[in-house]
Amino acid sequence: MPATASRPGSVTDSTVVVFGDPVAAAAARHLALAPAASMQELAQAAGVSRATLFRRFPSRAALVAELCRTAAEAFVSSVQDAAPEEGSPPEALQRVVQALGRLSAVVGLLGLQPLQENVEAALLARTATTEESLRQLVRRGQESGDFRVEVDPEWVLTMLTWLLVGAADSVRLGRLTVGAAQRHLEATLTSTLIRS
Repeated sequence: MPATASRPGSVTDSTVVVFGDPVAAAAARHLALAPAASMQELAQAAGVSRATLFRRFPSRAALVAELCRTAAEAFVSSVQDAAPEEGSPPEALQRVVQALGRLSAVVGLLGLQPLQENVEAALLARTATTEESLRQLVRRGQESGDFRVEVDPEWVLTMLTWLLVGAADSVRLGRLTVGAAQRHLEATLTSTLIRS
Protein backbone atom coordinates (compact mmCIF):
# COMPACT_ATOMS: atom_id res chain seq x y z
CA MET A 1 0.00 0.00 0.00
CA PRO A 2 1.42 3.40 -0.84
CA ALA A 3 2.32 5.74 1.95
CA THR A 4 0.06 8.74 2.21
CA ALA A 5 0.66 11.32 4.90
CA SER A 6 -2.47 12.87 6.33
CA ARG A 7 -2.84 16.58 6.76
CA PRO A 8 -2.79 17.51 10.45
CA GLY A 9 -6.34 18.11 11.61
CA SER A 10 -7.90 16.15 8.73
CA VAL A 11 -10.51 13.50 9.42
CA THR A 12 -7.91 10.76 8.94
CA ASP A 13 -5.63 12.39 11.51
CA SER A 14 -7.61 11.55 14.65
CA THR A 15 -4.60 9.55 15.85
CA VAL A 16 -2.95 12.86 16.82
CA VAL A 17 -5.25 12.78 19.86
CA VAL A 18 -3.87 9.35 20.80
CA PHE A 19 -0.19 10.00 20.10
CA GLY A 20 0.01 13.66 21.00
CA ASP A 21 1.67 15.00 17.85
CA PRO A 22 1.36 14.66 14.06
CA VAL A 23 4.78 13.05 13.51
CA ALA A 24 4.19 10.16 15.93
CA ALA A 25 0.61 9.80 14.70
CA ALA A 26 1.65 9.56 11.05
CA ALA A 27 4.43 7.08 11.87
CA ALA A 28 1.95 4.99 13.87
CA ARG A 29 -0.61 4.95 11.04
CA HIS A 30 2.02 3.87 8.53
CA LEU A 31 3.53 1.24 10.84
CA ALA A 32 0.06 -0.19 11.48
CA LEU A 33 -0.33 -0.82 7.75
CA ALA A 34 3.31 -1.66 6.94
CA PRO A 35 4.77 -3.41 10.02
CA ALA A 36 8.23 -3.85 8.46
CA ALA A 37 8.56 -0.19 7.37
CA SER A 38 12.03 1.30 7.63
CA MET A 39 12.84 4.54 9.42
CA GLN A 40 13.15 6.19 6.00
CA GLU A 41 9.64 5.05 5.06
CA LEU A 42 8.25 6.11 8.44
CA ALA A 43 9.90 9.51 8.14
CA GLN A 44 8.47 9.95 4.64
CA ALA A 45 4.98 8.99 5.88
CA ALA A 46 5.34 11.53 8.70
CA GLY A 47 6.55 14.25 6.31
CA VAL A 48 9.90 14.71 8.03
CA SER A 49 13.49 13.80 7.26
CA ARG A 50 15.04 10.57 8.53
CA ALA A 51 17.43 12.65 10.62
CA THR A 52 14.53 14.48 12.25
CA LEU A 53 12.84 11.19 13.11
CA PHE A 54 16.09 9.86 14.60
CA ARG A 55 16.37 12.99 16.75
CA ARG A 56 12.93 12.21 18.17
CA PHE A 57 13.51 8.46 18.50
CA PRO A 58 17.08 7.15 18.86
CA SER A 59 16.32 3.90 17.01
CA ARG A 60 13.57 2.12 15.12
CA ALA A 61 13.13 -0.20 18.10
CA ALA A 62 12.59 2.79 20.41
CA LEU A 63 10.03 4.27 18.00
CA VAL A 64 8.10 1.00 17.68
CA ALA A 65 8.15 0.46 21.45
CA GLU A 66 6.80 3.93 22.19
CA LEU A 67 4.07 3.68 19.57
CA CYS A 68 3.02 0.22 20.74
CA ARG A 69 2.89 1.33 24.39
CA THR A 70 0.75 4.32 23.48
CA ALA A 71 -1.58 2.25 21.28
CA ALA A 72 -1.98 -0.39 24.00
CA GLU A 73 -2.79 2.27 26.61
CA ALA A 74 -5.35 3.81 24.25
CA PHE A 75 -6.93 0.42 23.60
CA VAL A 76 -7.27 -0.30 27.32
CA SER A 77 -8.68 3.12 28.18
CA SER A 78 -11.09 3.17 25.21
CA VAL A 79 -12.63 -0.17 26.15
CA GLN A 80 -12.79 0.78 29.84
CA ASP A 81 -14.54 4.04 28.96
CA ALA A 82 -17.06 2.11 26.83
CA ALA A 83 -17.97 0.00 29.93
CA PRO A 84 -18.72 -3.30 28.13
CA GLU A 85 -20.08 -4.79 31.35
CA GLU A 86 -22.87 -2.19 31.66
CA GLY A 87 -26.29 -2.04 29.99
CA SER A 88 -27.70 -4.48 27.47
CA PRO A 89 -25.16 -6.45 25.41
CA PRO A 90 -26.22 -4.82 22.10
CA GLU A 91 -25.86 -1.33 23.62
CA ALA A 92 -22.50 -2.24 25.14
CA LEU A 93 -21.30 -3.64 21.81
CA GLN A 94 -22.25 -0.40 20.08
CA ARG A 95 -20.31 1.66 22.64
CA VAL A 96 -17.23 -0.57 22.28
CA VAL A 97 -17.30 -0.43 18.48
CA GLN A 98 -17.65 3.34 18.51
CA ALA A 99 -14.80 3.73 21.01
CA LEU A 100 -12.46 1.41 19.13
CA GLY A 101 -13.47 2.94 15.80
CA ARG A 102 -11.61 6.06 16.88
CA LEU A 103 -8.46 3.89 17.20
CA SER A 104 -8.91 2.07 13.91
CA ALA A 105 -5.89 3.69 12.28
CA VAL A 106 -3.52 2.17 14.85
CA VAL A 107 -5.14 -1.11 15.86
CA GLY A 108 -2.80 -2.87 13.42
CA LEU A 109 0.07 -2.02 15.74
CA LEU A 110 -1.46 -4.27 18.36
CA GLY A 111 -2.00 -7.11 15.91
CA LEU A 112 1.19 -7.00 13.86
CA GLN A 113 3.96 -5.91 16.20
CA PRO A 114 5.56 -8.21 18.81
CA LEU A 115 3.99 -6.61 21.86
CA GLN A 116 5.93 -8.84 24.28
CA GLU A 117 9.11 -7.14 23.06
CA ASN A 118 7.71 -3.62 23.12
CA VAL A 119 5.30 -3.35 26.04
CA GLU A 120 6.05 -3.86 29.72
CA ALA A 121 4.48 -6.85 31.48
CA ALA A 122 2.01 -4.78 33.54
CA LEU A 123 0.55 -3.14 30.42
CA LEU A 124 0.44 -6.49 28.61
CA ALA A 125 -1.57 -7.87 31.53
CA ARG A 126 -3.98 -4.91 31.32
CA THR A 127 -4.34 -5.48 27.57
CA ALA A 128 -5.13 -9.17 28.16
CA THR A 129 -7.69 -8.22 30.82
CA THR A 130 -9.29 -5.77 28.39
CA GLU A 131 -9.52 -8.44 25.69
CA GLU A 132 -11.14 -10.76 28.23
CA SER A 133 -13.74 -8.09 29.01
CA LEU A 134 -14.67 -8.11 25.30
CA ARG A 135 -14.98 -11.91 25.31
CA GLN A 136 -17.15 -11.63 28.42
CA LEU A 137 -19.39 -9.13 26.61
CA VAL A 138 -19.94 -11.66 23.82
CA ARG A 139 -20.64 -14.44 26.33
CA ARG A 140 -23.02 -12.19 28.26
CA GLY A 141 -24.91 -11.45 25.06
CA GLN A 142 -25.07 -15.14 24.22
CA GLU A 143 -26.38 -16.00 27.69
CA SER A 144 -29.03 -13.27 27.49
CA GLY A 145 -30.17 -14.49 24.08
CA ASP A 146 -29.16 -11.26 22.32
CA PHE A 147 -26.12 -12.71 20.50
CA ARG A 148 -25.79 -15.83 18.38
CA VAL A 149 -24.36 -18.70 20.42
CA GLU A 150 -22.50 -20.21 17.45
CA VAL A 151 -20.16 -17.21 17.11
CA ASP A 152 -16.96 -17.84 19.07
CA PRO A 153 -15.91 -14.85 21.24
CA GLU A 154 -12.34 -15.35 20.01
CA TRP A 155 -13.54 -14.91 16.44
CA VAL A 156 -15.30 -11.69 17.41
CA LEU A 157 -12.01 -10.29 18.76
CA THR A 158 -10.17 -11.29 15.60
CA MET A 159 -12.88 -9.89 13.35
CA LEU A 160 -13.06 -6.64 15.29
CA THR A 161 -9.30 -6.12 15.04
CA TRP A 162 -9.02 -6.66 11.30
CA LEU A 163 -12.22 -4.86 10.42
CA LEU A 164 -10.80 -1.83 12.24
CA VAL A 165 -7.57 -2.12 10.25
CA GLY A 166 -9.50 -2.40 6.99
CA ALA A 167 -11.73 0.53 7.90
CA ALA A 168 -8.70 2.71 8.61
CA ASP A 169 -7.11 1.77 5.29
CA SER A 170 -10.32 2.53 3.39
CA VAL A 171 -10.49 5.97 4.99
CA ARG A 172 -6.79 6.61 4.32
CA LEU A 173 -7.21 5.70 0.64
CA GLY A 174 -10.32 7.87 0.31
CA ARG A 175 -12.62 4.92 -0.41
CA LEU A 176 -14.85 5.60 2.61
CA THR A 177 -15.52 8.56 4.85
CA VAL A 178 -14.90 8.16 8.58
CA GLY A 179 -18.65 8.10 9.19
CA ALA A 180 -19.29 5.49 6.50
CA ALA A 181 -16.50 3.26 7.78
CA GLN A 182 -17.94 3.44 11.30
CA ARG A 183 -21.45 2.60 10.06
CA HIS A 184 -20.22 -0.39 8.04
CA LEU A 185 -18.14 -1.61 10.97
CA GLU A 186 -21.12 -1.49 13.32
CA ALA A 187 -23.43 -3.09 10.73
CA THR A 188 -21.02 -5.96 10.09
CA LEU A 189 -20.53 -6.78 13.76
CA THR A 190 -24.21 -6.38 14.51
CA SER A 191 -25.29 -8.68 11.67
CA THR A 192 -22.71 -11.25 12.78
CA LEU A 193 -23.67 -11.24 16.45
CA ILE A 194 -27.24 -10.06 16.95
CA ARG A 195 -29.91 -12.74 16.74
CA SER A 196 -32.63 -11.91 14.24
